[in-house]
Amino acid sequence: MSKYSEQDLKYAAELRDEIHREALAIVRKTCPNITEVIDRHPVEDYFQESWDYPGKWYTIVAIPYGYRNRKAFVDAIVHETLFGVVAEDDVGSKRELMGSPKQKEITFCPLSDEYPELVLDYCFVKDESYHGYESHRKALISAYGILCDEWEGDPGEATGKCIPTEELFSSECQKGKLNYRRAFLNPPHQNSYTGKDFERFNAAIFPNGTDKLEVYEWDTNWSDYFDDGHEWWGTLCLTVYDQTLDRFVVIMASATD
Repeated sequence: MSKYSEQDLKYAAELRDEIHREALAIVRKTCPNITEVIDRHPVEDYFQESWDYPGKWYTIVAIPYGYRNRKAFVDAIVHETLFGVVAEDDVGSKRELMGSPKQKEITFCPLSDEYPELVLDYCFVKDESYHGYESHRKALISAYGILCDEWEGDPGEATGKCIPTEELFSSECQKGKLNYRRAFLNPPHQNSYTGKDFERFNAAIFPNGTDKLEVYEWDTNWSDYFDDGHEWWGTLCLTVYDQTLDRFVVIMASATD
């Protein structure tokens, strides 16, 4: 027998439905055909115990434990919905957008869980055909919709330029400019990662080497995602096309102290 009254369960179900509608609206910006979200929390999880006047515990209807706020919980549902596990491949857990076979495939960065102190955001995007600059732009737009749904901005306004592949991994950094290696190894709050970690990480996301990579660097004046980095540390926005896998790796970074 449930410890919650029917009325309490009704209120919790109403909150759950409200959260689902909010998450679904975000999901549909990327996948309009999706009709419901994935929420692994039953309605009973939508209760919390609160200590309040005059010194006793009360049961309240609220988001499940483990999320810092409502927005974080909605974001978690959005990501869970968009990334349904469909298979395992040689570079990590493979996840793809729900919908027709023609839709773009998104995969997780294979070593992200092993490097929790990274301030970089990664998204893998695979399309059916490659058309140079415009394909890079489309990959950026797709990744932005996944990584930055809570930010205001229009990646369609971004301007990119092709840069040498060796510049992507270079230890040399132009004055006043953030490069990929520095962003990985020297975030505002220092981490313990080394050059070997950098090499290992990139060997995983570019498993066939770097000879067949095409790199575009994008300006960062089109979204408030980059506002923190503009303060002093720097910003990064890259699309890297791997010809051997017909896949883009989109890399973004913005942080402050």
